[in-house]
Amino acid sequence: MNIAWPWLLALLPLYWLLPTAKKSSTDGALEHAFLMSLAHQIPQTPPSRRLSQWLPAVIWLSLILACIRPQWIGDPIDNETNGRSLYLSVDLSESMLERDMTWNGRAIERYQAVQAVVGEFIESRKNDFIGLVVFGSFAEIQSPLTPDTLAIKELLADLRPGMAEGSTAIGDGLALAVKQLRESDSPDKVIILLSDGENNSGSVTPEQATQVAVQSGIKVYTIGFGSDGSNSIFGRLGFGGSGIDEATLKDIAEQTQGQYFRATSTSDLIDVFNLIEQLEPSEEFQDQQRVVTELYWLPLSMALLLLILQHFFPLFNRWVQTR
Repeated sequence: MNIAWPWLLALLPLYWLLPTAKKSSTDGALEHAFLMSLAHQIPQTPPSRRLSQWLPAVIWLSLILACIRPQWIGDPIDNETNGRSLYLSVDLSESMLERDMTWNGRAIERYQAVQAVVGEFIESRKNDFIGLVVFGSFAEIQSPLTPDTLAIKELLADLRPGMAEGSTAIGDGLALAVKQLRESDSPDKVIILLSDGENNSGSVTPEQATQVAVQSGIKVYTIGFGSDGSNSIFGRLGFGGSGIDEATLKDIAEQTQGQYFRATSTSDLIDVFNLIEQLEPSEEFQDQQRVVTELYWLPLSMALLLLILQHFFPLFNRWVQTR
């Protein structure tokens, strides 16, 4: 049992300061022997009259008991929560328009494969906070950390390669995700960086971004996605560099205690995200909570009932007297 506002008990003595009923007009009349003898013959105050005298005090007490908010505190309950803060950093350079992937037997663009596979991965992360960064010639935040996985999936579906121009700023994409994750209180912070090219743009080098990730305790999983780029249309045109810079992606993963994956097809990408799906969950933390049941309504109900009783008491007395 608990009292939320015990200090309101100080209002209890105010009852005696409330205005009382006016005295009878016979109060202070001259005493007379004959009148005194008649007074002894008058019946004592009936129980109904006595009841009407103490009802206001009980009503006031009930109101004060309601104001102090009595509560019933239940047994402690362990509230377990698990999950991680996870940022996706996705390459949105023009080379992601390369149509060298297949999905359900038809040719699709690299980014369409990313939308399908990563979209399903995002939807499965029910207990995680997920954010999204995309990068091309520059990096841009599409969503801060949020538990709304459906919103992230819809954002990913609305993006198109080339929106961040044609080059590949891996360092900027990693650095921006690291910056956002550093503000998270989660003990388990993960970045999944997917790219189909090499770093050839941006103001932050992959090495600089990696060092900040290491200092922040952020694990980075990198994915080199796409078929061999040397014979691709965009590879020959110079978009995205001469192919995937596996050395840089591997170095980022190794220094941050993550892992590098190579996916040359849609099925490979599915396998990669299935492996990431099996990552150890973040450390469970328990927060003991107690169920609080408010009981103020009990004395409040009593006060209302007594007020009704007090209102109808005179009517009841008059009805009895007419019988």
